[in-house]
Amino acid sequence: MNTSTIYKILALLFIISGGLFALYYLIFDPQPYVNIKAGAFLDTVAIPFDWVQIGPISYPIKVDNYIVFQEFKALAPELHRTESYIYAGIVWLAVVSVLTLVSEFKKAYFIIGGIIWIVLLTFSDFNGLNIGGQNANYPLIILLAGTLIPLIYFHIWGQKKHLVIKWIAVFAGTFSALVLLITQSPVSNPEIYVAEHSLTIGFGLALAWVFWNGHGILSGIYILLARVNRNLNLNITVQISLITLIYLGILFFLLLALQGEIGLPFPAFSPLFLLIPLGFFGWISIGEKVSQSEDLISTPSVIKALHLIGFGLALWLVWKLKFSANQPGEELYKHLFVYTQLGFSLFFFIYLMANFMSVMNSGKAVEKILYKPYSLVYYHIRIGGLIVILVLTTYTGGIVGVQANAMSSNILGDYYYQVDKKLEASILYENAWIRYRKNPKAKFLTAQLLLDLKQPTLAKEHLEESFTEVPQVDNILLLSDRLHQENKEFEAIYYLEKGLTIFPNEPHLVNNLSLLYTKVNKTTEALDLLSNSGSTDQVLMSNLSALKTKLGKPEISVDQNSELIYLINELAASNALANIPSEELLKSVKEGVLSETSPMLINAGWRNVMSEKNRNDPSSDLTLLDSLGQQPEMIAYLMSLQETAVIRNLAAGRVTEAVKNLNGLAFRNPKDAAYYLQLSGGILAQNLDFQKAANEFIAAVERGFQAFDSHHWSIFGLAGMPEKAVEIREKYNVLLPSYLNDEGPNIPDYLLIISRFHQSPPENLLSQWRTLDESALKTDMAIRLIAYKAHGLERDDLKELEKFISSKIGPQEELKTFVNNPDLTNEKSVYAFISWINSGKELTANPYLSPLIISALQLNNDPLYQYEVLNAATEFNQDPILWLRKVKAARESGLDNYADESLEFLKQWVSEEELRRLQSLNY
Repeated sequence: MNTSTIYKILALLFIISGGLFALYYLIFDPQPYVNIKAGAFLDTVAIPFDWVQIGPISYPIKVDNYIVFQEFKALAPELHRTESYIYAGIVWLAVVSVLTLVSEFKKAYFIIGGIIWIVLLTFSDFNGLNIGGQNANYPLIILLAGTLIPLIYFHIWGQKKHLVIKWIAVFAGTFSALVLLITQSPVSNPEIYVAEHSLTIGFGLALAWVFWNGHGILSGIYILLARVNRNLNLNITVQISLITLIYLGILFFLLLALQGEIGLPFPAFSPLFLLIPLGFFGWISIGEKVSQSEDLISTPSVIKALHLIGFGLALWLVWKLKFSANQPGEELYKHLFVYTQLGFSLFFFIYLMANFMSVMNSGKAVEKILYKPYSLVYYHIRIGGLIVILVLTTYTGGIVGVQANAMSSNILGDYYYQVDKKLEASILYENAWIRYRKNPKAKFLTAQLLLDLKQPTLAKEHLEESFTEVPQVDNILLLSDRLHQENKEFEAIYYLEKGLTIFPNEPHLVNNLSLLYTKVNKTTEALDLLSNSGSTDQVLMSNLSALKTKLGKPEISVDQNSELIYLINELAASNALANIPSEELLKSVKEGVLSETSPMLINAGWRNVMSEKNRNDPSSDLTLLDSLGQQPEMIAYLMSLQETAVIRNLAAGRVTEAVKNLNGLAFRNPKDAAYYLQLSGGILAQNLDFQKAANEFIAAVERGFQAFDSHHWSIFGLAGMPEKAVEIREKYNVLLPSYLNDEGPNIPDYLLIISRFHQSPPENLLSQWRTLDESALKTDMAIRLIAYKAHGLERDDLKELEKFISSKIGPQEELKTFVNNPDLTNEKSVYAFISWINSGKELTANPYLSPLIISALQLNNDPLYQYEVLNAATEFNQDPILWLRKVKAARESGLDNYADESLEFLKQWVSEEELRRLQSLNY
């Protein structure tokens, strides 16, 4: 592979990579400085975890699930320091290459090139490095010496040196000068200063290429037309005339669009897209020019190399202007590009018609004489083009001067912003915006930096000025967010509403406005706004799901979305509907939470996952929650994780753990004590322990609980506290339960039996059950007799109950298996019993399931173990048989005092006569 091929490959890579980066930002990310991120916050929604049905009394046990709302925040633009260094490196490597090629110029052109380079360096403001004093000229002198000394040497004495040697020498001189500047400058981070101000040099070189190739598109097209029509004798005059008319028309409309004076009759596009065809057709045009002209500034290979370098720099400049959001620089680039294209293309067409119209349609190789009348006539194109550029500059009010000024302010402002000199940066950005309004980054950063400098009033003035004169989404978000922080919700709503009239259905504004509507109780408007936005933005879809759940209108979406926040909200909606969530949804949330780093989402995800009945062993889940609670980053969510552990215990049927931990949470977290205590009361009432439930509700009232309902009234009555029932009815306007108006004797009898269900011996309850009339209440009582009192009933009694239940609700295979062999030491019978009552496999998890407690005792004959199990169960359960077994276990363990004490307690709800009868049965 020869040297020429290597150069061409490198040039091609340079151009293609620059083109790809330029196209990416032009098409997909036209405003990369905008840094709008979705910040998440949690809200809770009560979901029906379980449903309690005690005869005519029913109520839900609700636990909190999390829904995640997301609010868009306009944040300070990200620093693109690495990209700035890369662009600076590209520019200075291009400078070295261009200067090396300039050394090959003829004498007059070499001098002109040197002058242009001196002027370009002078305008690049490297004197701001302050070497040798404030704005001293030493940096400029160092750069001139480093770049021009090798150049002059090679032009005068080293013409015969190989181009690679020249390039290495110029590279050494140039980069030595840059290193000297960076190491000797006293300013903060001088390397950033040099990198940012390299934009001016890159801009100047790219602009020189644009001027040089002014008519490149038309001349290249003409050359191709001439080649295609060779020997065909077609009328290419008409073809090139039509193409010129269309192209000039497009340029004219683009000019009007840049001025903001007229809408285009076709979809608008950036003039910078035309850089690519300009480079392509310009290459064709220059190829013909160097082959035809005799008086060239240098050799054809040098001229072609300059074209390729300029083409690449023109494309890389678009990338730099875009990622640095130097909008004045981009607009200046667009304006000058359109001016040059209009001026030089127009006069090229005039030159073409004036000189070649007579031979254009001859079918001969007319392209070979395109640049023959070179010296005077061709220069008319350049002179005429420059006149058009001056006319257009006057027509646009000299806006290019304003743009150039604002561009330089943006460059210096970017430097100060990157070195964290906020005051200086804010002043420069403010001045840049005052000079040129189409500068969104400058206005946004002015306000953002003023907020950082604790000047909110001045920042809001800038944002309001932007809203009035040049509205932009990020500024509206920043202003509304600031007003929201100052508790001025209605002012924030005003700006968001007005913003939506300017930017209809803009998703960021829609989202934040819906959240503020929700906050001020305009829930209908919030829901309508999100529903009617028509946006497929994932944040809006997630917030819509969360809002519907919050407002009691949960829906399961059919849309597939893998975002964790969305999945958490979908799971909350499923739980709110009391649905069993799909395995796929649960799996997705679990996988998402395990790979998540946000403590907030980890907390919310596990809460919602564990808020369903799951009778499997919870040990692994509880270990996971415990390990999360020990992580420093999760400390803010420790209470919430402990509450999740309570819910998981409850889901597994661990009533003892759940109630005790709820009381512990109430003690440690007084703010939410009322919630924890009322939840504990609901669980206790579900297990027919009405006295303890009532006491929990009383304690909850002391902590601020007020949400009493008719079932609370019933529970106080069943607990033997009629005066409390009357009190809550009068104080909290509680409606009386509807069953009081129902006819039939069964309800009072049922409630009387159920009020002392645990305290009553099984035989007594069975006798009372037999006296009940046929009804659903009798079926309910039969089920409870087996679930809670099977340990004290004979096999025939159990079969009687099973037969009755099956006749009412259908065959119960697990129940039948159990009653056929009600041996609580038999694994198959116990498993059938557990399956039928839908309990966990842990026998001692629920202290109110007395048959399972007895089963646990019969599987372990150690009296001390039995005493510990019974002691834990009798903290809750007042079943007489359990208490007698406790007395027996205490005596067998040598704990006579505890046995006597337990016996005395038992006498509080069991009569002497009944106690003697029970003792005679030798339980």
